[in-house]
Amino acid sequence: MTEHRPSTLSRRRLLSGAGKAAAAGLLAPALAAPLLSRPAFAATTATGAAGGILKVGDQRSTIRSLLEASGQLKDVPYTLEFADFPAAAPVLEALNAGAIDAGFAGDAAHAFALSNGLPARIISAARSDPGCIGLLVRKDSPIRTVADLKGRTITAVRGSIGHYLVVAALKANGLSVNDVTLAFLQPTEAKSAFSSGTVDAWAIWTLYVAQEVVAGTGRVLVDGRGLLNNNAFISATDVAIAQKRPLLQDYVARVAAARIWALGNVEQYARIWGVLVKVTPEIAVAAFKLERFRPVAVDDGIIADLQTTADFYTGIGVIQKPFTAAAHADRSFALDAGLLAQSARAG
Repeated sequence: MTEHRPSTLSRRRLLSGAGKAAAAGLLAPALAAPLLSRPAFAATTATGAAGGILKVGDQRSTIRSLLEASGQLKDVPYTLEFADFPAAAPVLEALNAGAIDAGFAGDAAHAFALSNGLPARIISAARSDPGCIGLLVRKDSPIRTVADLKGRTITAVRGSIGHYLVVAALKANGLSVNDVTLAFLQPTEAKSAFSSGTVDAWAIWTLYVAQEVVAGTGRVLVDGRGLLNNNAFISATDVAIAQKRPLLQDYVARVAAARIWALGNVEQYARIWGVLVKVTPEIAVAAFKLERFRPVAVDDGIIADLQTTADFYTGIGVIQKPFTAAAHADRSFALDAGLLAQSARAG
């Protein structure tokens, strides 16, 4: 299949509209700080019978704040270290490099990484409302429909769920990526380009969507409902699965319990998360209500969703190496049936 090659803009050109001062901070490599610095947060507990160290990758303190707010960081019988990243791609890059044992990222980013040989397997899953993925335009933009995007510049993280949304939304409205200019930027860079007017639209997720909408600086042109699945996974390296199985099993159970707690304690959780990611309680609550992640089993449905995502990306030339999703899942880290039932009721 011939790969679609839409027009793209250089990073230098995109960032020039945001001003030299802002650009200076944005041009730092996305992976350098997380991989070379100490973890953003390390929760060290007294070593119990299990002992050991589990290094996990997080995005914008999402998992850390869930565990902290719900009390799931109490009495952890091993050392749990978090490395915080701005988006899924650097989490999976760290996983690929063996810098962390497990990492949290969405299905689109997973499909991209797994197709490129990520030496890890999915051990835990969660579903959320696809409405938390949005294609944003500025509040005063003349763009009112997806059709109005023809000839415009859209920014997204390459291989992310935002990238998926752009392609799916264009296709659903009779357009293709060849009808627009795609600018692939990491979230911080994209936010600057969006604010400066260098790009016309921004495909992004959850917290970033909430920030723009609550601030009144952006509006959602179209969201992911009816266009995509929005699942997320915790994946662990093959080495960690072989050597740290009890720690991983305990960790995914704690994360699942924390997610269920958060669904019933939105404002309490959002206050803690907001402090960690430096946003107002209003933005944190709005973001959580958009997303509403709930734990689910790594079952046939989840695997089928991942395969659909992978096939979609293969079809548009983003993924060059087709793969079988089921080969990259480890279903042995099963969650308690009572916990899954509680999750279904909460969701």
